[in-house]
Formats: sequence, C-alpha cells, structure tokens
Amino acid sequence: MRTLLLFLFLFGISCAGQKGLPEDNAKDSHQEVQMLEHLLCESHSGVEQEAFMVVRDPKALKKFFLQINKTRKPGLSVPAVDFTKEIVVIYCGGIRTGYSSLKMELLKESQDTITLRLKEGTPSQEEGILETTPFCVYKLAYTQKEILLVQ
Repeated sequence: MRTLLLFLFLFGISCAGQKGLPEDNAKDSHQEVQMLEHLLCESHSGVEQEAFMVVRDPKALKKFFLQINKTRKPGLSVPAVDFTKEIVVIYCGGIRTGYSSLKMELLKESQDTITLRLKEGTPSQEEGILETTPFCVYKLAYTQKEILLVQ
C-alpha cells in the first residue's frame, strides 16, 4: 500500500513539474497564428440551406444544437466552449445527395481577417441516393477579426 501511495505521489509531482517549463517563443510575437480545433462533423443537421456561422456566445451555440437535435434521439451534446477565450465556426452544407465529409482549415490570417477554406471529401458511392445535410463545427481562439470562408 505504501509503495502505491509513494508511486502516486511521485507521479503527481513529475506531472506538475512540467508546468514550469518556458512557453514557446512563437506566442510572444505580435501576430499569433490561429489554430482551428475540430469539435464535430455529422451528416444530418436538418439545415436545408448552405450556411456559415460565427458563434460568439453560448445562447447562439445552444440554439444551433436545438435545431440539429430536433430529429435526434438522443441528441448531440453542446460542446464545452469558454466564449471569453474562444469562438465557434459552423458550416452547414445544405441538402446533398450522398454523404461527403466536410473539413475546414485555416487558409490565411491578416490584420483584419481570418480566412478559412472548406475541403469536401468525395461523396460516398454506397449512399448515393441518400439525402444528407452535413455540418461541421470548429473552434478557434477568441478574436474580433472578420472570419471568412472560401471553397
């Protein structure tokens, strides 16, 4: 029992020791590079028109998830997002025949804008007659810059 407690104690100290290491110097630069973090991609949103949304508050994110969960039992859970530090970008692909994966990636960042690019996979041949309404949800560090999406 003592050995187990000693092991857990030493393990805890070794993990906490890593926190004191200096951060990467890239963060010290004036223009911080935005990182796009994938949260969710699914084939059925229920949103019939193509749409791109930048969500900056929890109410708007919850409203979107209420929309996509109308026909889901159980529904998808709303991702945990700290809107004081992060924003969410959502792309809904509208009605499509067959399911193709959707991905967003950071294309470029300027002083006033962040440009994202949509990348679509090839539609699945097996589900060629199935209508889907795909969507993807990403988050990135909080910014007041305009967020643009190109295809």
